[in-house]
Amino acid sequence: MKNYKATDPEMIQAEKDLAKLSNLSNRVISNDKDLLDELMTIQGKLCEISAIKANFMQRYEDILEEQYQIETRLAVFQHEMLHSFELVFRYYKTKKKGFK
Repeated sequence: MKNYKATDPEMIQAEKDLAKLSNLSNRVISNDKDLLDELMTIQGKLCEISAIKANFMQRYEDILEEQYQIETRLAVFQHEMLHSFELVFRYYKTKKKGFK
């Protein structure tokens, strides 16, 4: 487990996040404007979540595409190697030298 220091970027961000979360309990809806502000906050957070998910899905699709391309290249390499082994085997078989 990593030992964090107060100056580590993770600790600084955690402190900011904690301060932000502690301010949430101070808010109160007392009129229509406050209600509208809260609804806009919810809508904004939902949009941010959607953007994060869309970005993740795009990266995931890119990874899957790259994986497919790599698997295809590996299959081609494997086929080429098997063909080369077959040629070598035939050569030695016809020369009747055999393998040592």
